[in-house]
Formats: sequence, structure tokens, C-alpha cells
Amino acid sequence: MMKKKITYLLLIIAILLVACGKSQSKGDNKDSGKKLEGHLISENPKELTVFAIHLGKALNPDAPVYKKAAEMTNIKLKNVASQNQTDQKEAYNLLVSSGELPDIVAYEFTEDLEGLGIDGGLVPLEDLIDKYAPNIKKFWEENPRYKQDAIAADGHIYMIPNYYDYFNFMPSTGYYIRKDWIKKLNLKDPVTTDDLYNVLVAFRDKDPNGNGKKDEVPLFSRGDTVAKVLQPLADIFKARAFWYDDKDAVKFGPAQAEYKEAMKQLAKWYKEGLIDKEIFTRGINARDYMLSNNLGGFTIDWFGSTSSYNNKLGKTIQGFDFGIIAPATFNGDNKTYQARTTYLGGWGISSKSKNVVEAIKYFDFWYSPEGRRLWNFGIEGDDYKLVDGKPVFTDKILKNSQGKTPLAVIRESGAQFRLGMPQDSEYEKQWYVKEAVDAIDFYLKNNYVHELMPILKYTKDESKEFIKINTQLNSYVEEMSQKWIMGVSDVDKDWDSYIKRLNDIGLAKAEKIQLEAYKRFTKK
Repeated sequence: MMKKKITYLLLIIAILLVACGKSQSKGDNKDSGKKLEGHLISENPKELTVFAIHLGKALNPDAPVYKKAAEMTNIKLKNVASQNQTDQKEAYNLLVSSGELPDIVAYEFTEDLEGLGIDGGLVPLEDLIDKYAPNIKKFWEENPRYKQDAIAADGHIYMIPNYYDYFNFMPSTGYYIRKDWIKKLNLKDPVTTDDLYNVLVAFRDKDPNGNGKKDEVPLFSRGDTVAKVLQPLADIFKARAFWYDDKDAVKFGPAQAEYKEAMKQLAKWYKEGLIDKEIFTRGINARDYMLSNNLGGFTIDWFGSTSSYNNKLGKTIQGFDFGIIAPATFNGDNKTYQARTTYLGGWGISSKSKNVVEAIKYFDFWYSPEGRRLWNFGIEGDDYKLVDGKPVFTDKILKNSQGKTPLAVIRESGAQFRLGMPQDSEYEKQWYVKEAVDAIDFYLKNNYVHELMPILKYTKDESKEFIKINTQLNSYVEEMSQKWIMGVSDVDKDWDSYIKRLNDIGLAKAEKIQLEAYKRFTKK
């Protein structure tokens, strides 16, 4: 009898020890205690929820890139953003206000995402990175400035940014115009803003597309938000629709006299039919539509994708030549404010997530050589082939049979969807046509780009207050700017009340917060 009791006791102890062992291994691997091979994060397939929208499109977890990542890691994403959702800011605000955050939150605006972290919505990542993310850790050790950019004002890291190769500084966009139309109408490339105005008038009146109709749209834009439309337009008149540093001060561009002048001129251009009547609603496909239908005359857009239209449309539109010109000179300023920024948003892990370890390991996968190549170049054998150990895009990407730009095709596979990835500038260089390379070189050699203010970091209190004020400021600016440009209201009559409203919203407080953050940055 005594032997039986001892046997039962030993059995119970053994069971408890096994259970204890499983419990201790839970933090590192919830499936088992064994070491997983390759890039596997979970022994069994696991789903992580994510919020991610970019350029008006929700991330598609079934896109080839993310399906391949799921095969390699055993982690499949489920996007809580509807595939029909196009307004990222609206969807993000609704998500945050609901309090129902997914495992992973990706967003384009750094200050909002870091503010969410400072407010407790995202978990600090530094300890998780030290323990579970060797690839991210190595990347930051090799690029300490990148790590500095990831640190919030309170000293924590709440997001992995979407990094650009910004130490090789280069402009992002240029002034593009139908040079074949200029030649046909015996004009010259515009140098000043007045020259540009006269050329656009000629585009409107002299039927450069030769179809006998007055259907040309002299100036168009493909911005998918009001803000992305406003800045290129303001740039023509050397105004800024954003915050900028000026010597020892930080200023809000839309509150300056230059912005008022830009609105006056743009209202005139719009009224005279020089600007697309649907410029604020046409959206991201405007460039394709305007150029493919031989309607658009001038825009400010990305070098790589815009320069490719000569190859794309040269065979279908006789003489088509959409070429680069210098930024229009206004009041002696011949530079553009359209420069490539340090990084654009990123992704973090929700404090409500029960899959924090899996999420940080998933982030880290994208910093491995295989993950970086997958996100930058797509699927091997389909989107690219390895030549001498380097990815080279296939004709599917570079010579698309449907006439799509290389970037558009690669994004269909899920690559280059801005999350928290390290972008490899080599991906662009491959599909940049000679015109794009020459255009960038033209802007660099002539120093046509104003350097932008660095991305600033805020304390918890600053972040809350600045985001609240800045959101209201931008919303009001966008509302009034549309009204002024479209002629619904008059900027001269409205300006004093407009400035008063900006001050009532909290402009002075926002300026103070920006200046303090800027001072901290310059002391680093």
C-alpha cells in the first residue's frame, strides 16, 4: 500500500514538473520548447491582426509577398482595415477611438503613432528587440542614426519606422511638363512662375493634343489626400503647407504671408481653367488618366514613376514627351520643398496584444536578408531573379504588358507597402529609366532642393497636446484652402479671421512645442 502511495506521489510530481516546464517555455515559444528552424516564428500556423493602409489601399494579406512570408514564418496577417477602406487617417482615428486595437498598428504619421505609444496604446519595444530581434538590433548597430530616429521623446521605442536610404540624400519629386506640346506651340520651357502661367494658358487655349476640342487639363495632381494636393500646388509659389525651421524659429507654413499669396494665385489659376476642376477628388489614378488620355500638361510628381511614362506612352501618343524642368522661380527662389523625408511612419505592437513576442519576431523577419529582399523586390522567379547574388527585376516588372509602371506592378505583389521596413534604394535604381536618373542628377547638381526640417520627437504631454492642436490646424487649413482655390471663398477677405481661428485652435502653443522639440534635436 505504501509503495502505491509513493508511486502515485512520484507520478503527480512528474506531471507537475512537465506542466511547469511548459509554462516556463510559453514566453519564447507558445507551441513547444523546441528550437524552430529557419525563419519559423511559431511551430503551428498563427494569425496576427494588423491595421495597415497605404496610398488609399488596405494591405492584402493574400498578396504573394505576405503569403510567402507566412510560409517562411508560420505567421499570417489579418487586416482589420476593410479592403474597401481608402482614407487612412479616418480609419486610423476610428480605430484608436474604438479602443479595439489589433496586434499590430501601422500608420503613415510618426507623431500619431508615437503619441499612441506614449499614451499607453503601444508597448515599448527596446527590451523585446534586445531579446527577440537580432536583425533589427544589428541594423541599428550598423546605422546608429536610424536607431536615434526610432526613439520617442520619453526614451522608449514604440514603433519600427519605415526607413529610407536618406543618408544618400536626394530629391523626391520634380516639375514635369509636356515638352512635345511646348515644341508644337513654339514655346520655351518655363523658368519663372509667370512663364509657367503663360505656358499653361497656351495649353488651355491652343489645342496642343490636336483633337479639335478644348479638353486639355493644363495642371493636374494625383494626391490621394487634400494635404498631398496642397503642398505641390503651394510649392509653385514657394509656400509651405507644413511646419519648417527658419533660423532659430519653427513656423507653420499655412500661417505665413507666402501661403496667402499662393492661395490667391492658385484661385486665379483655378478660375481660369488652368487647374484640374477635380484636383481634390480625382485621386491616385489622376496621372495615369491625364497622361494616357493625352489631356494633362503639367504636374509635380515622383521622378522614377513619372519619367517612365515616355516609354509607356511613346508608342500610342505620337511624339509624347513628358520631361523635367527646373522648379519655377518665384520671388527669386528657384528651389523646391519637395524633398525626400527621413522616413514615413512605421508599425508598432498594441498593448492589448497577447502575441507580443510573435509580433516582434515578425518585425525582425523583415530585417533578415531574405525578408528585406522579399519586401523590396517581391517573389523570386516571378518578380525578380538573382544575378550574381543580386535581385534583378524580370520583364513582368520592367516591361509590363498592360503598360503599368514598375512600382505599380511590384506593389500588386505586396512589395513596397510602407510598414516598418528598411527600404533598399537599389529597387528604384533598377527600374528608373535614364530620364529619371538624369532628372534627379539635374536637381542635385543645380541644388534645386530645400533641406527639410528633421522629424521631431515629443514628450508625453507635448505629444498629446501637439497632435490634438496640429490635427485641428491641418483640418482647418485643408478646409479653407480648398474653398479659396475653388473660389468658394476669398482669401483676402478671410485671412484675418483665418489667422484668428488658427490662434484660437492653439497655434502659439503648437509653435512653442515644436520649438522645444527642435531645440532638443539640435542638442543631440
